[in-house]
Amino acid sequence: MTKTGTYITSKLFEFIEVLRDAGIIVSVDEVLSVFSAVPEIDLYDKQVFRQALKTTIVKDHTDIPVFDKCFEEFFTGRERFFDNLDADLAALTGGSQQQMISEISNMLDKYLETLDSNIVLEKNPDDIMRMFLEELPESSSGGGGGMALFKTKGAIGSSYTSLAEDGEEREIDPDELMELLRSMMNLKLQKRRIGKQITLREEYLLNRKIYQLSPDEIKEMRELVNRFGQKLKNRISLRKKRVKHGGIDIKRTLRTNMQYGAVPFKLFYKNRKIDRPQLVVMCDVSRSVNQYSHFMLLLTYSLQGLFSKVRTFAFISSMVEITDLFREMDPEVAINSMFTDTNFTYGWGSNYGRCFDMFMEDYSDALTRKTSVLILGDARNNDNDPGLESFKKISERSRNVFWLNPDRRHLWDWNDSIASLYKNFCNEMKEVNNFLDLSEFIDKLFIDMY
Repeated sequence: MTKTGTYITSKLFEFIEVLRDAGIIVSVDEVLSVFSAVPEIDLYDKQVFRQALKTTIVKDHTDIPVFDKCFEEFFTGRERFFDNLDADLAALTGGSQQQMISEISNMLDKYLETLDSNIVLEKNPDDIMRMFLEELPESSSGGGGGMALFKTKGAIGSSYTSLAEDGEEREIDPDELMELLRSMMNLKLQKRRIGKQITLREEYLLNRKIYQLSPDEIKEMRELVNRFGQKLKNRISLRKKRVKHGGIDIKRTLRTNMQYGAVPFKLFYKNRKIDRPQLVVMCDVSRSVNQYSHFMLLLTYSLQGLFSKVRTFAFISSMVEITDLFREMDPEVAINSMFTDTNFTYGWGSNYGRCFDMFMEDYSDALTRKTSVLILGDARNNDNDPGLESFKKISERSRNVFWLNPDRRHLWDWNDSIASLYKNFCNEMKEVNNFLDLSEFIDKLFIDMY
């Protein structure tokens, strides 16, 4: 392999590791596809290069936004792969000076691979550089680069002699060498942190209390909710497929294997018939909990293909069906438009009892023995009639009722909260503080359904 080929290969392997750090699964087949595609394209055409990598690597469309972030950070960050491609490739054919730099670069790569990922993320580049130099005698290979660094670390202010490209001896200033080392360390750490920082950012947002999200974080969460919802949908679909796989079909297995002397070389299984469940979602959209409801509705929208029927309702002091909004509009547009509906009557404050009475009067046809009811709200009823008779009927006519309560558990039944009154008629009432709580409960909901 030529030096140019080695350079590009190393860059691609680095990028694949960045993607894996960011949570994108890259299989061996996909790596081979990348290296089959790259020789056929023009590396100088950034869009073609990006599309070739995206097509060969990304198999889940929800990973595309993460891929794009990684690509921009890795290939067009401080070290511009496309802008400096000619210079980078030309430098690879340089003399002993470039050979020394290349050797130092390889030593840094090997050293960073030995470090725990937390050290790479948390320690600053100068600290890691000092650690690298302290361990240099053991890690040095004895080559020109290793010798230069070894002599330099204990002799700042002196000089080190090396052969220049024309064969002439040239003194290397240790300060210059240390500055070069520092720059290389900064760049390598930056590249190694790209994927991990994306993963950490997602974990931070998923675990952050929803009511504490800033406007900018809410925008980030909308994309994350869609991506996370699709992954949750894929996982639930796979689980359903496995559950559908019943016990061994004895008759068919024996009949088919008679040609082998009844030895069961081929096994056949009975398929269990599993009806897709129905779902009714009721979301309190009053000011105290509307951000929770916003994410709940987005998540429900992304999962609706798993149900035979989904009916969605929003309420404050009146119950309003918003199912058609999601059929006709983009989910974000639908959620924003529903807040302009005067039927919510904001001025009255939350009235759960009135809303449950309205539901039984106007929408009771939504309930069957296949229906799971999912309610999101803080059960703060402003001292109104709780409508327990209606809520009891909702519970009796449904397969199960789950209530997600954004209020902290120790505040249930405090002041105007009547959470425990409703809890008695629910299969489960659970405290939810962040999006991870929300999605974990949805996942559990499907386990109970199947």
